[in-house]
Amino acid sequence: MTAKSNSELKFREMTPDDFGALRELYFNVWGYYRPESYDRWRYLSNPIGICPVALAVDGDRLAGAYTLWPTPLRIAGKKMLGAQSMDTMTHPDYQGRGVFTTLANACYEIAGARGYMTMYGFPNPLSYPGFVRKLGWSHTGDVMHWMRPIKPSRHPKIPDLLGPLADMVAAVLPTGRVGPFEIQSGTPPDEDLQPLLSLWENHHSSCGVDRSLAWMRWRYSTEAENKYRWVTAWLHGEIVAAGVWGMQSDVWGAVADNRAHLVELLGEDPRALSAVLAGVVREASAFGAVLLETVCNVERIEKVLRRAAFHRHRNAPFIVRSLGDANLKSDILDHDSWGIMGGDVDTF
Repeated sequence: MTAKSNSELKFREMTPDDFGALRELYFNVWGYYRPESYDRWRYLSNPIGICPVALAVDGDRLAGAYTLWPTPLRIAGKKMLGAQSMDTMTHPDYQGRGVFTTLANACYEIAGARGYMTMYGFPNPLSYPGFVRKLGWSHTGDVMHWMRPIKPSRHPKIPDLLGPLADMVAAVLPTGRVGPFEIQSGTPPDEDLQPLLSLWENHHSSCGVDRSLAWMRWRYSTEAENKYRWVTAWLHGEIVAAGVWGMQSDVWGAVADNRAHLVELLGEDPRALSAVLAGVVREASAFGAVLLETVCNVERIEKVLRRAAFHRHRNAPFIVRSLGDANLKSDILDHDSWGIMGGDVDTF
């Protein structure tokens, strides 16, 4: 089938009726299907609304799609609609023809009309030039990607002969001290979790994801297909710190791996955060994780990570773009004003 020129493609907003075609496009681009329940959660069930998605349509098939993931933001103390850039896809028959740029600008218009104000993202090396040079995004700085080995022998790049030795080294790495805290597994009640979320909002950066109860419950629900688990530290009957970690569910099949992701670490007391992290490391080890990773630029949390044998793996470029009020630009372009934790990243 001969692909049409860009001028003959139709560009429009996605509706729920396009869900099946969008999944088919993902398969054509990446070679596998994600779990359908995950895609429904990701595209259609966000508490803010369905994802703003621009589609390039060629007859009865999709030539490309550009997606923004609705994310509640707090910028300079104001709560507003924000989004992450995710799932940029061009069908192999249409690559190299500028479809990506047209789709992106169409998606920004869709999002702007729906009241979205700010976007952020973590582009890979291939997409970075397009975002910064063609689409008006600003690279404010980098956020560190942290890793901690747990069972290195399970990593495909570790030779079989070195596996046992690597596991022995990982086993003696510090994990953090539990100390006087009681560590519990399981989702904490709303009334116990809310104070920790308020502390994050009041004591952290002026720009970041708005961690409301509704957002947290949706973000780490079972439909996310990442086996998210809560670990909490208690002292004198009061919750003083909490963490969330996860691994891809078995329904991901061949694309699932053994990496565990630390996506939240909430609390003010470094000792309590260390105790939670110790619990997370133990649980991830019991689940057979090869490593535990996160993305973070919050200095207080980074100190806890380092004490638990996390090391700096690589810099993740952080980019932002305003969709509305020009007065926001000075706030979102200040890299140090952003507080980022693992769950704020679409994928890593």
